[in-house]
Amino acid sequence: MTNNKIPPLVAIGWDGVTWDLLHPWIEEGKLPNFLALMERGSYGPLRSTPVPVSPAAWSTIITGQNPAKHGVFDWFARRPGRYDVEYVHTAHIRARPLWEYANQAGKRVGVLSLPMVYPAVPVEGFMFSGMAAPDAKSPGFAHPPEMLAELESEFGPYQLVEKHIYKYGREDEYLSGVLDWLEYQEKTIHYLIQKYPCDVYSLVFMQPDHVHHKLWRYGDEDFPGYDPKHDAQHKDAILEVYQALDDVLGRLVERFDEANYMVFSDHGAGPMHGVMHVNRWLQEEGLLHLQQNLSTKLKRWLAKTNVILRAYQLVAKLGLGNLAALVSKPARNKLVSSFLSFEDVDWSRTKAYARGAFGQIYINLKGREPGGIVEPGQEYERLCGDILSRLRDLKHPETGESLITGLKRKEDIYKGPYIDQAADIMFSIQDYLYQTSVKFGLESESILGRSEYEDSGTHREEGILVMAGPDIQQGKEISSAGLEDILPTTLALADIPVPAYIDGSPLEDIFEPTLKKRLRFIEEEEGDARQNEDQPPGMSAEEVSELEDRLRDLGYLG
Repeated sequence: MTNNKIPPLVAIGWDGVTWDLLHPWIEEGKLPNFLALMERGSYGPLRSTPVPVSPAAWSTIITGQNPAKHGVFDWFARRPGRYDVEYVHTAHIRARPLWEYANQAGKRVGVLSLPMVYPAVPVEGFMFSGMAAPDAKSPGFAHPPEMLAELESEFGPYQLVEKHIYKYGREDEYLSGVLDWLEYQEKTIHYLIQKYPCDVYSLVFMQPDHVHHKLWRYGDEDFPGYDPKHDAQHKDAILEVYQALDDVLGRLVERFDEANYMVFSDHGAGPMHGVMHVNRWLQEEGLLHLQQNLSTKLKRWLAKTNVILRAYQLVAKLGLGNLAALVSKPARNKLVSSFLSFEDVDWSRTKAYARGAFGQIYINLKGREPGGIVEPGQEYERLCGDILSRLRDLKHPETGESLITGLKRKEDIYKGPYIDQAADIMFSIQDYLYQTSVKFGLESESILGRSEYEDSGTHREEGILVMAGPDIQQGKEISSAGLEDILPTTLALADIPVPAYIDGSPLEDIFEPTLKKRLRFIEEEEGDARQNEDQPPGMSAEEVSELEDRLRDLGYLG
């Protein structure tokens, strides 16, 4: 049974939500339920992970640990001793997560739509997978598994993501699909909390992040290529999603009433003007080399002339787009993602390479990479210093302004047993105004290229945090909070002992005295229990392709 003495803890994740949008809309009276929660409690900014990407961020949220301790750095994980990757899911999280602490303390926990959770794990309560699931029909999507059929009998086929892929000119269809997805998610949440009540809830809404990526340009008259005639028609598209979330929040608060609430985002958001082709830059700097065989030379020519894209555009223009259905997803993804790929790299001459959408460079280190040529120690340190220096000197090819911001070495920001999984060097491009692409971008005029998959928005390092309820003080400012503080704060509110050995700390400054008095810590370390577990189960080629499709549509594999 649910513990009636301690108020339920309702943690609501609004993926990617930013104060930059919230503040003006709150002042205009457009988000009344969110404002009411702010006025009841305390709020402030929330610092994301050093690379503000959702799997790393949400894994930190549910473990209280930095990525080098929980093992999740991005949507992908490098395979040991290989250059290829696998896509992250539940078993990649190597630190103890929220649901284990809760169940061990005799608390029921309800988890819904955490991005990297798949398969769902057995919990006392319920768990529904997030974006890491290839499909809602995939084995292990929900626990208990019969709950999925139960929901579908009530509300129809489970909606894991929006129904329609975004295309410029089809904005209404895309937005309608996002709002339908949100409506479906709200129905399932109310059904679950009524029939299967829990002590702790972790409910994630990905809709804001998705519309930031695709619809940011419409609300920004200064966006490059802004078309007043067309784009202005959709200037309130993101606001519509925020207002729908505000309505959902109001109804959840009405249902729970005297609960403790946390509303937060894993990172912020802002405009995106294009991508940087980091592997092309590394090639131009003589740090990455392609093979000289006939196949690679042909691919280079195809990339420079952009033949593949031109052919695709012609097929679409002729109305033959359904021909793509005749090609297997693995083959289609391989073609679309990067015709010139890491398979064409001459690793015997390559010192560094890039992977990921947020400025991640890896050294081709001897003993770690299968074809590593850079010696650990002095040579590695000299190379890292050299790359950092070259990045600092990079200028925007059009404006002449400094291009690179936020340069980081992994040793300066991470600490833990999985630090070798991290990129050796990380950076942002004009404070995330540009993402990075794994493509070589040989068709572009410079190392900067157009946004891929029609993206106009991307992530920022600062998210939001609002807390309210009987255990939270009113009118306090939350400052210096990071994602690692969410788990210990959640445990404290749920009357669960807080592990003293994790990176995060409870946000005690905003606790009511009664909560401070019952706050308890665990001193002995239990965090190594997961390090020697079996390797995570793999996905089939079709499941991987399903996941790749979704991540590519969002721009994460570009």
